Amino acid sequence: MAEDNKNGAPPAAQEEPKDAPEEAKPASEGGDAADVEQEPEPEPEPEPEPEPQIGTFERLKLFLAATNQFLGKYDDLVEGKEKHKSVCLSTVNELRELLVTLLQRYILHTMVREDFLYKHIICCGGEEAEAMNTEEFDEHYQEVHQEADKAVSLPELEVIRAYTEEVRTYIELGKAMNNDLIFSLKRLLRKSNSVLAGHLG
Repeated sequence: MAEDNKNGAPPAAQEEPKDAPEEAKPASEGGDAADVEQEPEPEPEPEPEPEPQIGTFERLKLFLAATNQFLGKYDDLVEGKEKHKSVCLSTVNELRELLVTLLQRYILHTMVREDFLYKHIICCGGEEAEAMNTEEFDEHYQEVHQEADKAVSLPELEVIRAYTEEVRTYIELGKAMNNDLIFSLKRLLRKSNSVLAGHLG
């Protein structure tokens, strides 16, 4: 009887080891997940240092110095630009609009009448050309000149654009004004009006 029991073991008992490798699969999968979790995380990028704050009167001093420096070379920047008149007018008019905005904030009641001229830009047509306001000039520039002017790159105009951004920044952040700055800004405005009227030196 003992021999019968040995030879008569059920087949299922002999096949149990075949299932063992499959039972180990979840453990190996779990091991992979553990490996992924143990990967070192990238170090965070350092936060940029905050820009130093500029005091009200220090900003005024710096802007006045930049304005006087720009004023000193303004005539040379716009002189002899007839060949590229349209792009020069477009660049100067952007500056003029910001000069008016800044001056109006402080001296609206003392600005001379000519600074408020609406039709102040003369572009094409020679002596018989009609003056245009900013909106009319922008439409004219886009239709007639903008495509051709894309290839124009003049260092003088880049200097004007750089100062234009300084004016824009002072409109946003500047909180003070003095007589010296008002005088310089009004001189720049008169010179810009002259250029926009077609006088490029």
